[in-house]
Amino acid sequence: MSVHFFKFFILSAILSSCLLLPCSNSEAHSFTTTNASVELFDDDQFKFSLNVDLINIIEQQKLIKGSGDNLIEKVQNLTKMELFQILQQLNSNLRKHIIFNFDNKAILLDKLTAPGVYKLKLRLSQNSTITDYRVTFTGFGHYPIDSKHLSVFFPEEMGEINFQLSTPINRIIKGGIESDNFILGKNNISRFTLHLSTVLNYIYQGIIHIIPQGFDHILFVLALFLLCNSLSALLWQISAFTIAHTVTLALEIFGILNVPSAIVEPFIALSIAYIAIENIFQHQLKSSRIAIVFVFGLLHGLGFASALLKFGLPPGQWLSSLISFNVGVEIGQLLVIACAFILLGWARKKTYYQKMIATPLSVTIAFMGTYWFIQRVFF
Repeated sequence: MSVHFFKFFILSAILSSCLLLPCSNSEAHSFTTTNASVELFDDDQFKFSLNVDLINIIEQQKLIKGSGDNLIEKVQNLTKMELFQILQQLNSNLRKHIIFNFDNKAILLDKLTAPGVYKLKLRLSQNSTITDYRVTFTGFGHYPIDSKHLSVFFPEEMGEINFQLSTPINRIIKGGIESDNFILGKNNISRFTLHLSTVLNYIYQGIIHIIPQGFDHILFVLALFLLCNSLSALLWQISAFTIAHTVTLALEIFGILNVPSAIVEPFIALSIAYIAIENIFQHQLKSSRIAIVFVFGLLHGLGFASALLKFGLPPGQWLSSLISFNVGVEIGQLLVIACAFILLGWARKKTYYQKMIATPLSVTIAFMGTYWFIQRVFF
């Protein structure tokens, strides 16, 4: 038994470290490689994604004076309006100076969308935990459908860019120098390859929205796990949650629902606290729990939709992208459950499980949910 308690002690230490990250003062930050991609569609449209380090690009374009920790602090202290103005200026600069040459015909993006201010400000406010300041700009443009070659020009100050043209073409491009030509056409990339690339990409986006980006969703799933002393009880809860979030994810994506993230995000935090608090006082699965999990699943689906809309949906592939993203989310949730089984499965039938493991972890999760709720409502 001492070995089991030692394992639990190690798990508790790891979890406590993760939960206390928001209270630390570390501001370590290393600039990351800029990633860019172009995906071509048969209807003469192309999608462009640019994943950049926000601190780095603000410094490159001299939008705010400062560098290093001083610049990070200034960015973290921006108001939502100031942050919005910075993002719009970045958006305008990037759209004007990133040039796509299809058969030597220069083309600019028709539209470029900046990251959402609310979620970005929320991330920046967690100044003790955040060391990754990457953000994604997403745009669309039109190209001559019979084009054979593509080259891309990025501003010199952007340095080296890891550029991907669909799959499997992947090269490093230097800013300030037009890239070599990429060979286009169906002989090079088939429609099946393009579609498969999109499906795999959206599955990947769904997974990373849970692990590692969705710490709140991870804690919600863990809270569901902690109540269950049988696999069937867990499956009932996960099934209710999955059906519910799939419904609202689809309704939001297809424009039937439109709930602002400023409303959704605080209630997601509250749902985490509620489920965890219920774990403390309720030790057996009841039918009311299934109904509550279903309702909270509807909320989480709206949160998933917000992330998917921010990432963007390719024209003509909305349904497959939606399904792929949802599959990725499910894979992420199953990975969380698998990890929980590996770490806690040995203790689920023990007499001390509820008192020594489930209740302390539920208290911790309830605290985090309450903390996030207050943060998302008042800050």
